[in-house]
Amino acid sequence: MSSKTVSLEAETYERLRRAKGEDESFSDVVDRLLGNDEHPLYDLVGALDDEEAETLRERSRSFRSDVVARVGTDGER
Repeated sequence: MSSKTVSLEAETYERLRRAKGEDESFSDVVDRLLGNDEHPLYDLVGALDDEEAETLRERSRSFRSDVVARVGTDGER
């Protein structure tokens, strides 16, 4: 099997390393992350950096808490 060398920024390398499973090679993780190009959600992979993703998670938790406070857990007012 042939191989190619690619250059990555240090931050990108660290993100890739964190995504890598214990038994995966970097080629395996890249293949997994790229997945099937036909699925429309794959365009979203990498759309947010770690800080933006955490902000989104915090806003989502806050929204859910607000909904539960207003509606209740059983959906009745």
